[in-house]
Amino acid sequence: MRDRFIGLLFIMAFALFMSCATLQQLILPPDVKVESVNIADFSFEDVTLDFGLLVSNPNAFGVALEGYAYQFAVEGKEFLSANETRQLDIGASGSSNISIPVTINFKQLYELMTQTKDLDNLSYDLVGNLRPGGLLAAFDIPFSKSGSLPNVRIPEITFSGLQVKKMGLTGIDLELGLNLVNKNIFGFDIGKLNYDIALAGSQLIKGTTQNLASVPAKGTGVIKLPVSLDLSGALGSLRSILGGNSVQATIIGDTDLKTPFGPINLPFNTTQEIPILK
Repeated sequence: MRDRFIGLLFIMAFALFMSCATLQQLILPPDVKVESVNIADFSFEDVTLDFGLLVSNPNAFGVALEGYAYQFAVEGKEFLSANETRQLDIGASGSSNISIPVTINFKQLYELMTQTKDLDNLSYDLVGNLRPGGLLAAFDIPFSKSGSLPNVRIPEITFSGLQVKKMGLTGIDLELGLNLVNKNIFGFDIGKLNYDIALAGSQLIKGTTQNLASVPAKGTGVIKLPVSLDLSGALGSLRSILGGNSVQATIIGDTDLKTPFGPINLPFNTTQEIPILK
């Protein structure tokens, strides 16, 4: 009797095991592929990478995703993590796309990892998983992607000098030289420059000019601003100032840069002692 009871238990356990195995064969986890990585937003402060995932459901029934979690590492060190709730329905034997945005703030990155300032490119690793609900709630659907992104440094605007082109009794023609130093591995065009210039603390001129220069990667763009002034009135003091060897110059404004990743606005405010070229 005891042997028959043990045998019955064995048969029931085997049947339960087989039913679970059959159920596992019938219910399969969706497949996830990172199909694309695009720069969705770009500035000298931060960059947003948009990871495009393709989720394919091999089952004969629909699947509901409830969210995702990820860890984002830069140069081998974890920098960001997130646990997001997002609903996404995938039809039976169908596929759907999901986008995961990741924003990297360069100031925060440099504070956490100072060595990244000297790198031209930053390697990254994205590791995460999707969270399905319903019959697939016990599954974690993993995804991962490795790549690199350009390290972004803010260009510097400096004065190269002030040249007196022509001086008369009532007017003067000047040429103000500017250098835009680019430490990035990508070049850009200077599309528009809004400027307000002062010499020796007195406003000289303000204006806007366009299509100034192309700045190569790891190079310097040269900007020449022609300035014509009437020396009557308060600006008459410039005649004596320009008779010296140097003068304190200030330029405040912003410029629109055309980069490979889209347009970026660069504000600037620079004051320095510059030579007067005659």
